[in-house]
Amino acid sequence: MVKHIVIVGGGSSGWSTAAYMSRFLKGINISLIESSDIPVIGVGESTLPPIVDFMQAMEFTEEDWLARCNGTIKSAIRFKNFHQVGEPAIWFPFEPVEIVQGRPLSRYWHYHHIHDPAYKDRFSFYDYNFLVPEICRQGKTVKSIPGTTYAYHVDAGLWGELLKERATGNGVKHIVDTITTVNREDNGNIQSLSRENGPDLEADLFIDCSGFQSLLLDKTMQEPFDEYYDYLFNDKAVAMRIPYQDKNAEMASFTNCHALSSGWAWTVPLYNRLGTGYVYCSAYKTREEAEEELRAHLGIDRTQDCKARHIDIRVGKHHRTWVSNCIAIGLSAGFIEPLESTGLFIVQGAVQLLTSILSKNNGYSAADRQVYNDSITRLLEIIRDFLVCHYALTEREDSPYWRDVKYTTRISDSLSEKLQLARLVMPDAQHINRFDNASLAGFTFNEGWQCILTGMDYLPFEWDQLKQNHAGPFEPHIQANMNHANHRQQQRDAQKQRIGGMPSHYQFLKKAYYGNNE
Repeated sequence: MVKHIVIVGGGSSGWSTAAYMSRFLKGINISLIESSDIPVIGVGESTLPPIVDFMQAMEFTEEDWLARCNGTIKSAIRFKNFHQVGEPAIWFPFEPVEIVQGRPLSRYWHYHHIHDPAYKDRFSFYDYNFLVPEICRQGKTVKSIPGTTYAYHVDAGLWGELLKERATGNGVKHIVDTITTVNREDNGNIQSLSRENGPDLEADLFIDCSGFQSLLLDKTMQEPFDEYYDYLFNDKAVAMRIPYQDKNAEMASFTNCHALSSGWAWTVPLYNRLGTGYVYCSAYKTREEAEEELRAHLGIDRTQDCKARHIDIRVGKHHRTWVSNCIAIGLSAGFIEPLESTGLFIVQGAVQLLTSILSKNNGYSAADRQVYNDSITRLLEIIRDFLVCHYALTEREDSPYWRDVKYTTRISDSLSEKLQLARLVMPDAQHINRFDNASLAGFTFNEGWQCILTGMDYLPFEWDQLKQNHAGPFEPHIQANMNHANHRQQQRDAQKQRIGGMPSHYQFLKKAYYGNNE
């Protein structure tokens, strides 16, 4: 039976763990200890749609918290220059592909793509299947349309403070002190934590949210770390915060990812500033060169007074993230680079799964621990494979980095299986069960994969055998119901005509959440 939990480390991971668990676990005392002299990395300011349900589950309302975190609405991720320099952008909208007569709309687009010269440009995929890219291009927000799917851009530091306030209000004991020794029992469990200014902290379960230092899982439990550098090359980042020049024009409702010579740059529009940075590989760029390239990309004059912060990245995960009575959540468990904004998503999934396990009887079994480990491993491997598609399918050879990415990136067996299917038919919800639906991990093989694979020019082959077998893009059902798809397109075109009359993203946020206060 778990009666006391100690969380080591604050920040986004620690305080989201404390706030969520204290909301749903009854009869368990929770303490969080953090040192006052350990800086918070806090570069993760971009989220995915499940964060909306996560916040609602903790009884936060957007009107109460979004402005406190300088938050904005995020409805998509935009990728530029990942396949070839100068091509149109690749979009990942947070908008489900509609089902028309029992088939995803994307299959109708693919039929057009094969048979109709007007759709030969593969980038027509995005406007055929989604409304969001045009909303983003015009600087509007999906929040103007009831019932739409979205996420947030938030200031990670302020978000952590918000969750800290909620957690301590729920009874979480906050301790500011430095841990000196981790004391273990003969059976390998952690018994207590010795600290500089108080008695030892004893607990039944210890949650490691200590960031990249991984004080408990790595340094104490010495759990092996599985590196992912064969799959994902980037191991460094340089980050900057820059002021707006024109809020109304620059406050986009999407995260912008722009491939550079040795990695990619992000731009995250918060309400009060832009968060920017460059994730790169140190084998191809020094710190100074990376910072210089980022400043040139953003504009030398614009960034001359902006301080750059350099960050070391450890890409991969510990073999197990729950060992004995120690569980690592967040960077202490592992890290997959932030190209798809998965940092807080992974934390959220881990916290919810752990809470579900403990909430039944305030305890756990060896089976629970194994299921948790397998689920978290599967989640990170699925995300890793998804990110690899953004790199390994490139046609770029204009720099040593991109040549090596194109020809030497490791492809896992699990990714190879998905790519084999993608050469036969576009991935969609009808194929989820084949890969991900049975897992607690999530991150399923559907719309997001469609968007990235199409943009990276990885579409099904137009094989004669598929045509002869009436399979894949040559399925008769698609042609027989094309009139229904065309009717849906007419409706969508009518919707697009109304986008121009919507308020800008900035105007909407100012009115709905920020009032007249700047």
